[in-house]
Amino acid sequence: MDKKSAEKRIAQLKEEILRLNRAYFTENKTLVPEAVRDSLKAELIALEKEYPEFITPDSPTQRVGAALDGKLPKQKHLHRKESLQDAFSRADLDEWVEIMQRALGSKHAIFEFETELKIDGLNMSLVYELTPTPTPPPPIRRAQGKRGEGQSLHSYIFIRAVTRGNGVEGEDVTHTVKTIHAVPLSFEIPRRYAGRQPAPIFPEFLEIGGEVYIEKDTLRKINENLSDEEKFANPRNAAAGSVRQLDPAIAATRDLRMFCYSLDGSSIDALGIETQKELMEFLSACGLPVEPSHGVLHSIDEVEALYKKIGESRDSLPYDIDGIVIKVNDKRMQKDLGSTAKAPRYARALKFAAQEASSRILDIELQVGRTGAITPVAHLTPVQLAGTTVTRATLHNEDEIKRLDICIGDTVIVRKAGDIIPEVMEVLVNLRPEGSKPFHYPLHCPSCSTLLVRPEGEVVHRCPNENCSAMRLQRTEHFASRYAMNIEGLGGETVEALITANLISDTGDIFFLQENDLMTLPLFKEKKTSKLLSAIDKARKTPLERFLFALGIRHIGRETAELLAKRLDWKKAGEDLTPSEIALTLQAISEEELLSIDGVGAVLAHALKIWINDEDNRALLHTMENGGLRLTLSTQGTIAQTFTDKIFVLTGTLPTLGREEAKAMIKDRGGKVSGSVSKKTTYVLAGSEAGSKLEDAKTLGVQVIEEGEFLGMM
Repeated sequence: MDKKSAEKRIAQLKEEILRLNRAYFTENKTLVPEAVRDSLKAELIALEKEYPEFITPDSPTQRVGAALDGKLPKQKHLHRKESLQDAFSRADLDEWVEIMQRALGSKHAIFEFETELKIDGLNMSLVYELTPTPTPPPPIRRAQGKRGEGQSLHSYIFIRAVTRGNGVEGEDVTHTVKTIHAVPLSFEIPRRYAGRQPAPIFPEFLEIGGEVYIEKDTLRKINENLSDEEKFANPRNAAAGSVRQLDPAIAATRDLRMFCYSLDGSSIDALGIETQKELMEFLSACGLPVEPSHGVLHSIDEVEALYKKIGESRDSLPYDIDGIVIKVNDKRMQKDLGSTAKAPRYARALKFAAQEASSRILDIELQVGRTGAITPVAHLTPVQLAGTTVTRATLHNEDEIKRLDICIGDTVIVRKAGDIIPEVMEVLVNLRPEGSKPFHYPLHCPSCSTLLVRPEGEVVHRCPNENCSAMRLQRTEHFASRYAMNIEGLGGETVEALITANLISDTGDIFFLQENDLMTLPLFKEKKTSKLLSAIDKARKTPLERFLFALGIRHIGRETAELLAKRLDWKKAGEDLTPSEIALTLQAISEEELLSIDGVGAVLAHALKIWINDEDNRALLHTMENGGLRLTLSTQGTIAQTFTDKIFVLTGTLPTLGREEAKAMIKDRGGKVSGSVSKKTTYVLAGSEAGSKLEDAKTLGVQVIEEGEFLGMM
């Protein structure tokens, strides 16, 4: 391909990929299979590599850049960021209306309200800069879309993303926000705005506000790839932690999303936008993602009814919300109402009753995880939250303890939502008892007394002693767990007894346990001994993906283990593998080759190579092999990929299939399993006593199938 043809093809590919990405990530439309989008991007990457002079900042290939060195830089906002004042009841809303009527000098002022779901995420400002009039790209002939009819040549390019911070200054997180596919790297002002009379004066910068978030199902997948001590407590923490990563490659694996809802006032005036509803339409027309259920209501009665309706159904949403945002729709009236020192008068955040309660910290202990990570855990006076009795809550790390200024004896606010790990949110300092002392983070491991280390760039302290008894206990318990080797009867109490009696020192010793050894322990009688030895014997032939997960390598969760088992060249398809053969394959593959696998990032690839290059770990694999362990490869290659690009959601109890069995059948045939129903869901597989997911499917028009129909698709 000559240079001129390459330039034209690059422009065509960029526009087409942006169109397809916008449909998929912003409009929930799948115009082509994901593999097609990937192949187009691969072609663009290859052409840009050959002709780097044609790479532009808004190219889809430029979302993931180099990692930052050191701390996130501070950046001032172009306009001060305001917070919304909260409301919790109808009385609060009525009082708000009266305040606005007084501010306008009219007891009879009538308001129209625009409402949006209040996403529980990380507040973010996007800055776009006006660019010189570009040369129109070569025309593209395509069957779908008529984007050209609405185009103008008033273009803006993404230059910066800044967290809210203190409202005046935040952290510059441009490098990670660029990885959010829903955030356009450039856009053109739609002609219906650019062509207004009198002609608008386009601002040099547009500052767009929104919320970065992570879906609940995505959080579950992220946590599956993290050790227990590294798991995120909720989607908001996951979003904040991902955005604040120094390495954008990590953020790119987290499937970050964003909804936009505001624009700086001077730009609103310049563009002649008259209502909040029109602003949302403008943002959407520019290709920015907006929360889809926003709308206009005409009274507080209607607002209250919407609030109750959403409160009843919010658990079925794919993302966390903590209320609804209510704004006076008319922008001129917003300007007349103005703001207090802290918040705009024209808006309120109507919050749901939080799943939070007060409790007292009785003690703080340090837990040692299987990778050596130290997690402080608060022991609490019992409190009812989200339908369960909570007596313990995570404090995450030393930095969090210092930030909250926690003392033993403090009264604290504890939060728990659904199946999320309980966490301490705030200290009620006014209730602090006299003479209380701050909690000082220990210098040594609570299990083996080894001096703790805190690796550069991490917030977690770690025990560096691989022979630490607590780490060995956690590693062995994880190795035997349900989704790993599934050795029934080898739980925490049994593992602790075996380690204490010096019957095992690592996971490889499990395969050498004998009846005589076990019968010497008080825990074991003949029946229990027989069951455990039978379970160990059964585990001697285990699917490769389970074994890779069982090894407990940092950052390798269940999904990643499945990915590696399917994508790496094990060279013995259809035959059993020995642990030594696994070691040889993992040693031979380079980090660069691992990174070529979609879904494997730099951190994971590096952790895997560090693990396999450790002589002790290779010796462990050799011990397991001598104990008779063999691994089976998936037969996916021989199974028709019937469910490629199809997404299933399971609900209820199936007549004959277990839930994990049904999931395995879907994945073996190329399909995906999600935990929540959305417009992207292909089928909901429903059994008896199906829950709210069945109603969600009916509402969204998703096809519902039963087990018989599912089996007929095999």
